Amino acid sequence: MKDGKLEITDAPMFGRVMRDEGICKAVLECILGIEVERIEYLNAEQAFDPAVDAKGVRMDVFAKGSGHAFDIEMQTGRFEGLGRRMRYYQSSMDTALLDRGEDYSALAESFIIFICTADPYKHGLPVYHLERVCVEDDGVDAGDASHWLVLNAQAWAHDVDVARSALLEYVSCGSVGLDGLTGRIDAAVREGNADAAWRERAMGFMTLEHHYAAQMKYATKAGLEQGMKQGLEQGLEQGLEQGIELGEARFGRLAETLLEAGRIEDLKRASTDAAFRDQLLQELGQ
Repeated sequence: MKDGKLEITDAPMFGRVMRDEGICKAVLECILGIEVERIEYLNAEQAFDPAVDAKGVRMDVFAKGSGHAFDIEMQTGRFEGLGRRMRYYQSSMDTALLDRGEDYSALAESFIIFICTADPYKHGLPVYHLERVCVEDDGVDAGDASHWLVLNAQAWAHDVDVARSALLEYVSCGSVGLDGLTGRIDAAVREGNADAAWRERAMGFMTLEHHYAAQMKYATKAGLEQGMKQGLEQGLEQGLEQGIELGEARFGRLAETLLEAGRIEDLKRASTDAAFRDQLLQELGQ
């Protein structure tokens, strides 16, 4: 967020812009270098719960099209554990794609894409293609038809793909190039910021989410420290990360539900009142 306006790197704005199927299709084609004939399904901030007791996962954009499935994430912080996060997203995505009783061959070729504002791997590459390979012979194809890509917007100048470099430069610097796509994205961003009612809701959601994440970090750390005294084997750092992500995901789903229902006062109270928050989570089946 800059000068009171949301940018493409802000989660609500990224979700809004990518709901434009034309832009979403163009971004996928730019990043992947493949033709996407159409977007069959598109839903920003899709929440998946693979099992009743499973850790929920919230995807920035989940889309299916032309026999492929795509998850596109905008990542502005907390780059640690990115690989495990992609692994979990992959499993949640596949669970959503395959109906009970269907053969595994029915799984669509999938792409999980993280657009990062900084370099999570510290190797200076603009794009990291992460594939499952055979350690003994990298010529062996695992045959899983899944692909993970991590884009490092800071290294936009080193990307030999001109169109993708322009996209990364826009993410990193806000510079609109001559490629056409960044102009369309920037126009959509400006349109979102011009929607005063939506911008107020989005900024309120971001404020509440950040506030709640800070609360969860403190509460989870205190709880884990007490647990360590009782001989828990789980490390503080790992438990803290899991607790924060779980809390953010649950609060994110709760906040979206309350916003859609126009229950702004309930949302404000839920951000500070733990008992009331638990009551709402139970009431709304979250």
